[in-house]
Amino acid sequence: MRLGEIFDLLFKIILLILAIVIIVWELQLLFGGSPTVEELLIGVVFIIGGFVFNHHREVGVIKNEMKHNFLNIKNSFDSIKEDIGSIKQDMNLIKKRLKV
Repeated sequence: MRLGEIFDLLFKIILLILAIVIIVWELQLLFGGSPTVEELLIGVVFIIGGFVFNHHREVGVIKNEMKHNFLNIKNSFDSIKEDIGSIKQDMNLIKKRLKV
């Protein structure tokens, strides 16, 4: 496992635990429990912030992968262009030999 995958796993576990805590707090509030509305809202803000951070990181990873993949595609097209050029030279040579 890479460091990024370990980070993703730990981050998702933390978000899951925080979501469970928020659900428990909400149930306690519904039945007259101890957490205040401010604590519940702070928890909601943290979980939304966590999801935004996770989304932002994943978009960055995708952007980085696309950058490298597009560079590989460009190199592949350059290679194909060179191959087509060599095929044209070979065809011209064949035409000269056959005198077509």
